[in-house]
Amino acid sequence: MGDKSFQDVFKELRLENGKSQDAMAKDLDVSPALISKWENNASTPGPEMLEYIADYFNVSVDYLIGRSKYRNLEAGNSELDNVLFSKAKSLTDDEKKAILNVINAIHKDVDKELDN
Repeated sequence: MGDKSFQDVFKELRLENGKSQDAMAKDLDVSPALISKWENNASTPGPEMLEYIADYFNVSVDYLIGRSKYRNLEAGNSELDNVLFSKAKSLTDDEKKAILNVINAIHKDVDKELDN
């Protein structure tokens, strides 16, 4: 379970995107007072609104509500896949290329085994 609550994550994402509460309210078609309630833990969005907000910020609902520390969990990916993807984001392009070379070499070895 993540260390953050919806209110923390929502406010963090809003600020990262340079949005005021008023601008966010307009984008989500809700009142500024509701945005304030969400950020002060006086209210929580329902399931449909959570999905809409997650799509708006391009994050998973699990991330949005603090259940995951990974912003984008791809459907069907294992937790390990998501950990690898998350860690890869912080690598330099040269490091990413080196890892891709290792992955390609592993795939070639597997393909050779399958051909035999």
